[in-house]
Amino acid sequence: MTEVMDLSLSRNYNGGMRDFDAWLHDLATRPLPGGVSAAALASAMGTALVAKATRVSVQRQDVGEPDRALLQAVLDLACNRQQVLLDLAEADEGAYRAVLESRPQGHGIPATDEARRRAIEVPLQVAEACHLLLSRLPGILDLCWPPVAPDLQVGQWLLEVGLRAGLSAAEGNMRAWPDAGKPGLWQAR
Repeated sequence: MTEVMDLSLSRNYNGGMRDFDAWLHDLATRPLPGGVSAAALASAMGTALVAKATRVSVQRQDVGEPDRALLQAVLDLACNRQQVLLDLAEADEGAYRAVLESRPQGHGIPATDEARRRAIEVPLQVAEACHLLLSRLPGILDLCWPPVAPDLQVGQWLLEVGLRAGLSAAEGNMRAWPDAGKPGLWQAR
């Protein structure tokens, strides 16, 4: 049987860079965490960079009230999405752990079908969380204080990674498990 360990980000990887090193080691050597967890974590870092760039821009840039309100709205959304993405990184580990543990039970068993549905749903949620913030970024670069504009761009790229990874994983899982449930609804999303 495949080795599955409890690799919860919040419980086991919250003690600094050494713990992050352990998480990276597990990413490279164990079944979990996987690509969606890594992309969600990278995207959470992206939200932090977007938050920093917008926060500093609100403090340093002399912009009118509508632009200040736009920057503040993006800052608030980035802070919210950061926690969502961290939670989804952990949720992806749990969802895929359930898939691995249900494998011996086979197809058609409610627990297996639910595990597979969750392994499709979580990557879609990662993509949606990233898309929501990405949709608010056009025009923000022009409002950024120039020294933090590169942080905003890197943050955007990391969010794009989460969007692409979530969509790719959900699509791959839908192909692997076509009977897992709501394919039309998932594809529409």
